[in-house]
Amino acid sequence: MRILMVTSMFPPYAGGGVSSHVRDLSASLAKKGHDVWVLTSRRGQPTDVEEQRHVPPGTHVIYSRNFRSMAMTIGRLIRETPFDIVHFHAFNSLALAPLCRGETPALVFTLHSDSANYLSSVYGWRPHHPAYHVLLRYERIAARLPDMTIAVSKRMEEYGRSIGIHSIKRIPNAVDADYWAPPDHAPNGRPPTILVPRMHVPKNGIEYAAEAMRKIVKATQGATMLITGDGPLRPVLEQKAKEVGQGQIRFLGFVSRERMRELYQQVDVVLIPSVTTSGTQENTSIAALEAMASGKPVIATDIGGLPEVIRDGQDGILIPERNPDAVAEAAIRLLARPDLARAIGQEARAQVLREFNVSQWADRVVGVYATAMDIRGPGFHETRTP
Repeated sequence: MRILMVTSMFPPYAGGGVSSHVRDLSASLAKKGHDVWVLTSRRGQPTDVEEQRHVPPGTHVIYSRNFRSMAMTIGRLIRETPFDIVHFHAFNSLALAPLCRGETPALVFTLHSDSANYLSSVYGWRPHHPAYHVLLRYERIAARLPDMTIAVSKRMEEYGRSIGIHSIKRIPNAVDADYWAPPDHAPNGRPPTILVPRMHVPKNGIEYAAEAMRKIVKATQGATMLITGDGPLRPVLEQKAKEVGQGQIRFLGFVSRERMRELYQQVDVVLIPSVTTSGTQENTSIAALEAMASGKPVIATDIGGLPEVIRDGQDGILIPERNPDAVAEAAIRLLARPDLARAIGQEARAQVLREFNVSQWADRVVGVYATAMDIRGPGFHETRTP
C-alpha cells in the first residue's frame, strides 16, 4: 500500500507520545514493504540541520513550515500521488481531512486523546468555557470524516463512540523492542535512580513524584530522581524540587531518543505518576512501554490505559493516583529489592515482546487499512500491495 501519515507532531520538532507513535508505525510499515509518506510540520521552528536523521528508513517525510503550510500541501500531494490510505493522527490533523475527502484515498484516524478535555487540563478551562464547547463540537463533526478510526485504549474507544464514531477498532500503542533493549551489563557504582520521562503538564502528575522523594531519600541513601521533558509546569516543579533537597531531583529537559535509551538502561525504576485532570487520563503510555521493553520495572497509576499495559505485581506496579505516599512506598520497595525489580523488569520486557511490539502492531493497523478500503467500496484504486 501507499500510505500518507498526517501529523503536526513528528521528530525532531515535537516530542511526546504521538510523535513516537507515528515515527515507529511509519518505520515498521516501511520495513514490511509499504510505501510510507509523512506530512508534518516544523511548527514554526527553524530548520534543524539534522532533520533528515530523524526520517525513518524507507519513508518519505515532508516537513512543512507550519500547520497552514501543511493545509496548502496536502491537496496537491494527494492529487499528484495515488495514495491508498491517508492516516490522520490526533484531532488537529483531522481538520485537513476535508481537503482530500473527495479524492481516491481511504481515510483513517487514530484517536490519541480527547483533545477538548486534554487542552482544558493544560489551560485550566472550566466545563462552561466557550473554547471547550467549540472544541467538543469540532470533535463531533470531525469524527464523521474518517472511514475507520483506531483507538489507542479502551477509554479512547468508549470516548470515540460517545462522540458518534461507529467504525472504530482498539489497537493499543506499541514500541520497537529491538531498539528499547536492556543493557548487556548492569551498570555499577551509581546511586539508586528513578526516572520520570514526562512532559510537564498537569495530567502527568510529576508533582506527586517530586513530593514522594521526601520519603524516598530518607529510606534510600543517595537516591536520585531524573525528570526529562519540559512544559508549562516546569517552574513549579523546580521549586518543589528545591524544597525536597538540593541535587536529589534533576531536570534534564528534552533529550534525544538515543539519550533516552541510555537513561532507561542506566536507571533502576521508571515512574509514570499520571493523574485524572479535567476528565482526561493517560492512555496506553508509550513511555511506560519503552521502559518495559528496556527491562525496567515501572510504577504507574491505576488509571486510563495504564492497566491495559501493566499487570500489577507481574510486570509493573500500579498505585492510586495523586498519592505521593504510595509512590514512595513502591519505589522504596523496588530499590531495596533488586531481585524483585529485576524479575518484574524481565517479565515486563517479555510482555512487550508478546503484546506490544511494533511488528504485530503494524499488522493490526494494516488490517484496519484493508477495512477502510473495503468501506470505500467498488472503484477504489489500490496502487500497491507488498
